Order: sequence, then structure tokens, then C-alpha cells
Amino acid sequence: MATAGAASQAPPTKDSPTEDAVEVHEKATSSVLKVPLESPTPESHSSERPALTADQQTKLDWLLAKVKAWTEIPSTKGKAGPLTDNDRFWLTRDCLLRYLRATKWHEKESEKRLLATLTWRREYGVDDLTFDHISPENETGKQVLLGYDNQCRPCHYLFPGRQNTPPSPRQVQHLVFMVERVIDLMPPQQEALSLLIDFTPSKTRSYTAPGLGIAREVLNILQNHYPERLGKALIVHTPWAINFFFKLISPFIDPHTREKLKFNDDMTKYVPAEQLVTEFKGNLEFGYDHASYWPALQELCRKKHDARWQRWVAGGQQICELEDYLTGHLEVGVAGAKPIEATEPPSETAETTSETGVAAKPAEAAEPSPLTTTHPLPPAFPPPGPAAAEEWLLIRVSYAALNPGDAVVMALLPAVFRSAKATVPCYDLVGTVLDVWTPPPPPPSSSPSTTTAPAPAPAAPAPRFRPGDTAVGFLVVAHMLRSGSGALQGTVALPAKYAVRLPSNRVPRDAAGLLLTACAACLLLVVDYTQHANLADELARRYGQFDAVIDAFGDQALYKSCARILKPGGVYSAAGVHSATFSVWAVLKVGLTLAANALWPRTKWLGGTGRTWKAASMMDPGVELMERVVGLLGEGKLRVAVDSEWPFDKALDAFDVLLSGRARGKILIKVNDDE
Repeated sequence: MATAGAASQAPPTKDSPTEDAVEVHEKATSSVLKVPLESPTPESHSSERPALTADQQTKLDWLLAKVKAWTEIPSTKGKAGPLTDNDRFWLTRDCLLRYLRATKWHEKESEKRLLATLTWRREYGVDDLTFDHISPENETGKQVLLGYDNQCRPCHYLFPGRQNTPPSPRQVQHLVFMVERVIDLMPPQQEALSLLIDFTPSKTRSYTAPGLGIAREVLNILQNHYPERLGKALIVHTPWAINFFFKLISPFIDPHTREKLKFNDDMTKYVPAEQLVTEFKGNLEFGYDHASYWPALQELCRKKHDARWQRWVAGGQQICELEDYLTGHLEVGVAGAKPIEATEPPSETAETTSETGVAAKPAEAAEPSPLTTTHPLPPAFPPPGPAAAEEWLLIRVSYAALNPGDAVVMALLPAVFRSAKATVPCYDLVGTVLDVWTPPPPPPSSSPSTTTAPAPAPAAPAPRFRPGDTAVGFLVVAHMLRSGSGALQGTVALPAKYAVRLPSNRVPRDAAGLLLTACAACLLLVVDYTQHANLADELARRYGQFDAVIDAFGDQALYKSCARILKPGGVYSAAGVHSATFSVWAVLKVGLTLAANALWPRTKWLGGTGRTWKAASMMDPGVELMERVVGLLGEGKLRVAVDSEWPFDKALDAFDVLLSGRARGKILIKVNDDE
């Protein structure tokens, strides 16, 4: 919004409000508010920020030193040049922390993303967007910045039903501009916003749904350039399709992310009723009047932005300044602090400290091992907290097998549905166990009686694996989305319940790609669906009605006719819904179909099948079934049909073959050369 001016002055504003703006601000009536609220309620309080661990502080210090050494911003669009005052003002210490948290404390990735955002801000012209330019987009009040939630996060309202313009680049600029303004409005000790979306449809307007291209661009901008800014997303009047979709995928969304999303809830639990508009069942009577609201918002943002700029100048125009100092919460900034010398990033094998304060075991032993890998190791083994209450394995992957679902998770699934910002593909793996971790036994129970000896501690369960074993593993989708781990990572940490030992008479390649297909097929009557024009007719003629149907293809037409082949009370379990195309829109359509199958009433008079549908695509086969399948492999009763084998550096070419639909068996990736 501002361009740097003289060092002793606030930057000149692109389009300063007229004197009428202040007058309009003062004319707001007490009954219907038409201007922004300036501050949270006295009862609202920001959450206390957790202190950094020693490891986190080390990584922050490294990143601070790197950022302070920057002098140029790269660009491929003719915008390259020296770091400006606007760039330095944006590069606060808290900004660096947001990028570190967004990358799971991978300092090199944080440095790369920070520089990419600076390049994007310059090329996109974020600081050049003005109230005058954006004004036509907001004439109907489709975006409103108004009030604060219980944790002092400014509220950013979206009203898609008020859309007033056709799809254009300015629609995206509008959202970027309003996010920048909501950052201007953030009070001390707050760095996140509350997003409130009202999906009430318009009865008179068209253009209420953005195109897929715009939606993808917005998602990319928010994920990559505004990390860790979303505090809550409060959504009302949700269309049934979106409700179904989120109910279907909610078990696989990171619990931390899921907690941020609230659908059709009592929103006064999150925003004080006196600062929540009536559309969300609050008590705030707000009537959007562009002539009143827009200049008042401009004046309020200018005042807050200029105050921060003046404090930044007074503090010595420090790069990596404290945001609490800029907002006035602290009297002193970073001026005078001891300079930090650039150092190499902390070793990825160094001991790390978990969020619980417990030192985590290094991913590799201190002594060199013949099983070293060129792929990055997990940062901690096993993961701290509740996940570590069971046996865990550290496996060096020899082979990974590709499945179509890998491409969906890797390329099409939005990051909001994953705990990690990226998910490494491949469920099926075979590899060597590097390390085994088992939880300690529980302490002996003490008796309240002074004459009774404490009960002996129960024996710790014997580990199922030992280092050096060859393990056949299957990473269930829920685990992949939570951890971000996949077989192509090279070395993976996983619960032992997702793996079994390879029989001694088999080599790793024999079992590559075995578990996903074999576990699904083990209990099935296999029918070639391509050989019958009407599969339901053929099955009914041959077999009558089944107790259950497991559809490994995802034939939606068969499900619609399943009353003919499935007994009343039977379950139709399908491996998702087959799609002939591979795109974000196709995945969304599949998700909505899955939701409709699972949640639509089963009574026939409402259009249902009269049978229960369940998705089997996210299966967890369990140790017993996996051991049975691998046992059949050892007995020579099962073998994996392999289409091709690819070296690790040709993995993308292997995915091209997978997605071409021409593979005639499993496509294997040789991840590490252990054989």
C-alpha cells in the first residue's frame, strides 16, 4: 500500500482519503454500523505464544543471518533489484517464524520460500495496489473487514453471493489487497485472521462462483505467500455439496487444521456477539454502504500502517524487526542486539527437541553405517507424543510401487487436507529395518496400603522386528496425510503395525507392490468388468445376491444397480469412484460423488439404492491380513506382476507411464541400492 519515502517520514500513501472520509466515519449511526470497528472488545485476549525450543532458536538464528545478508531480489519479469525499504519492513522476525513453522522448521526451505514471496510481491505489485483500483470490486460489500474474534484476530468476511464482477485478474488482486489490509488491522500480539464465509446465494446476481483458474491461483497465493495467517474459518449457509465433501474428508485432515474449520456452528463461541454481524447470528447490525465504509477503512488502515512505519524508522529501520515493537506492545525493538553471523544450517541428524520438551532420538546413529542414504531422514524417530505409544520402525526403502492414488495425493489434493505442506508419494514399500523403537513398559502400580508390596510392572511387549530385517510395508493414506511420509522419501519412520517381515526365501523385489493389491483381492470374487456390457445383469444371473460387494474399480453404475446383486442390509464397499480424467475438478467431482454415496438417504423413494455404501480406498489392512498375504508369497501362491522398474532419478517418467493407463502390472521405483 505504501512506498518508502525519506527515512524520517512515513511513506507516502498511493491514494490518501479525502477529508470527507473522516467526516463519514464520524457520521456512523448507533443503530446500523457502516464503518469498521477499530479495536477488539476488552474481554478479547490474544493467545500466548509458546517459547522457542533450543533447536528452533538455532534454526531461526541461521535464517536471520541468511536474510540479513540478502542484497538483491531475483526476478524473471524484469523486476530484479536491490532490497527496498518496503522489503525490509515486511521481513520481520515474526515473518521468518511463520515461514519456519509452515515448512516444519526446515530452514533451507524457509529461506527459499521467503525469497520466492519477495519476488512474487514485487512482480505482482502488492505494494502498488490502491483503494481506488480495487474499489469497483467491493462496491457490493462482497468482502468486509469488521470486528475481532475472541482472540483479537481481525475478522475478514467473504460474501460470495454479493459477487458483482465477471472473473478477472482484479478479483484476485481484490483478495490480496484485503488480506494486506487485514494485516494492517492486526492488534498487538496477533498475526492471524478469522475468515468468515457466508454462502447465502444471490437471488439476482450472476458471477457468484469464481472460475477454477481463479480458485487455484488464490489457493496458491494464500498457501505460498501468506503462511500461518489463518486462525479460524467460520462458515455458514454451506451448500450441501460442500458439507458432504468436508464430512467425507474430515477424518483425513490434520487435527490442527480441522479445529480451525467451523461449519454452521454457534459463531458467538468464537466472535463476541457485539462484533459479529447478524448474518452469522451475532448482534452487530451492519449495513454495507460503499460510500461510507470504503473511505473509513482506507483511513483506518493508513493510520495503523503509518504508525508501524514510523516506529520502524524510529527503531533504526532494522531488518527482522519485532512485530510486537511495531504495534507498540514493546518499547524496544531489535536495535542494539548482537549481530548474528551466518553459519551452516543445523545438521539434520543433530538431536532435536520436541514440542513437549523431550529430546528426540537422532534419526541416525552417531557412528557411520553401511546403510547410509542420500535421501533425507525423518527429523525425529519416533515422533514424540501420543504417536510414540507403539512400536515404530525406521526403514531404508529398497523398492516403492506406484499407484494412481499417489498422483492424486501428490498433485491434486489441496494442502489444507494434509498436516504436512507436501506429501511424499507411494504407499507400497519394501526395505531394510535400520532401527526399532518400542515404548517403555508402564511403571509398576503402587498400592495405597503400606503393608502391600507394589504390583510388579507388566512386561514390555516383545518387538516384532529387529534391525536388519527386511520389511514389507503399506502406508495407509491417513498416516501419509498426517506425517507427509511416503516410500519415495528413501528412509521412512512408520508404526510397526503397517509392516510385516519378508519370508527368508524371497528377495525384496518379489514383494514390491504386493500389499495394496493383494490385501484388497485376498477375499474377493474377481470379475473382469470390461467383459460385460451390463455387469449387474451378469452377476445377478450367475450368482444372485451377495452378502457384501467389494468393488476394487469404483464402478458407480454398478453401485446404482446394486440392489439386484446385494442382499438387503448388505454393504457395498468400493475403492472410491472411478474417474476417466485426472484433474482438480475431476477429484472434486469424485469427492462429491463419494459424499453423496455415503450420506444420501438409502430409501429408494428418495432416489437411494436401499443399500449401504462404504469407501474402501483408505483401508488399513491390519497385521493379520498382511502376514497372510506375505505368507502366500513365501509359499509361491502369489506373485507380483511387474510392468517395469525405474531408477529413483527417473521417478517422474515412471509416473507418466502410470498415468498413461498403459501399464500392465506394477511400476516399481528402485529407491536405494541395497541388493
